[in-house]
Amino acid sequence: MNARFANWAHVASLIGLTVAAHASCADPLALPAHHHETVVAAPMPGESLYQLRIILETATGTTVPLEYFRGGPLLITMFYTHCTSVCPMLTADLKRLDAALSPHQRSKLRVLMVSLDGPRDTPAELTHFVNEHGIADPRWIVARASADDVRLLAATLGIRYRELPDHSFNHSAIITLVDKDGLLRARTTDLLRMDEDFARALTASLGP
Repeated sequence: MNARFANWAHVASLIGLTVAAHASCADPLALPAHHHETVVAAPMPGESLYQLRIILETATGTTVPLEYFRGGPLLITMFYTHCTSVCPMLTADLKRLDAALSPHQRSKLRVLMVSLDGPRDTPAELTHFVNEHGIADPRWIVARASADDVRLLAATLGIRYRELPDHSFNHSAIITLVDKDGLLRARTTDLLRMDEDFARALTASLGP
């Protein structure tokens, strides 16, 4: 994987902290141990995003492991629902990338948006965001995670963020393309126009 992405030695050191955090009932998003069990069809690459034992709660209130998305190309970004500037642009860019695909290509792609503001972005707030932005397609998943998992995922994706006193966030605006095995293949920070290099990488990952 290109060195511009996550420092995996650092990420690996965080995984243990995150797994420990899941075991704590004090975390409102913590889950019983059996929720971490997943069926692994084949060994994952050591640098796979799906090595991260992250649990997501979706807009429908369903809990799924990050590894749920393994098996096909994925576009992933991080946002928060009350954002009035960058996050609507992120969402519009994702929609633009999705709309540029053929129906067959689109059927093979999933889109994941993970909130930076888990405590406030309840399933109800996530659902409102989905409806407001017209992304109710079942291929799109909008979710939240525990604070530890948000930090881990953001570090892996190279997303920097900081909560401000008014509970808004300064954060990087990055969309990442992940392949079927969880390897990070491309990313874009260009939200004002179609990033042609990124679009070509996405198309190549989906085939004709």
